[in-house]
Amino acid sequence: MFSSVFCVRTALVVLVAAAVSGCANFASQSSGATLDCDDRYTRCAVLSEQQSKEEAIIQNEETTDVSAPLIIVPPTIAPILFDFDQAKTTRLEFDEAVAFLIMYPESQLTLHGYTDPIGQEAYNQALSYQRAIYVRDRLLMQGVSAAQVSVQAHGESDLVVKEISNTQIVSKEDLVTQYAANRRVEFEFSLPNTTTSSN
Repeated sequence: MFSSVFCVRTALVVLVAAAVSGCANFASQSSGATLDCDDRYTRCAVLSEQQSKEEAIIQNEETTDVSAPLIIVPPTIAPILFDFDQAKTTRLEFDEAVAFLIMYPESQLTLHGYTDPIGQEAYNQALSYQRAIYVRDRLLMQGVSAAQVSVQAHGESDLVVKEISNTQIVSKEDLVTQYAANRRVEFEFSLPNTTTSSN
């Protein structure tokens, strides 16, 4: 009887020792692992660094806000200038505009045509329209979609160089030279989710 009780006690001691020893060995083999055993050492759980990282990543993904939309800035194109009483020009520098419009087919471009104040207002209105149409046609020849480009004629309004008063004696040739900046076509881009940029 005594020997059987002793054997049972010995077996229990061996089992408990094996469990504790196994828990310690498993924890020591897991580098950087955290050992979590209950008071009686009857169970043992190891939380690996990989598990902790995965939980952190999942939690981070749940709390991360949606990133802000990408803001696209249209190019700044210098106004295209025209000679006096001309609706055509060889001074066309709009490669950046062409590239932008082709890259972003949802973008829109408005061409604003202007003249100087010399001549009749109705004539200047028509001339400003012809200038804007001329630039539009050159853009279309470069591969820009017609649906992306519109024109507005402003005639002799919005002068860059203000009209010289009648009290000053100036020749027509001098006026043509001084008003050169008024004879122009300006670019105004628009794109969804961006602010309009004009020059």
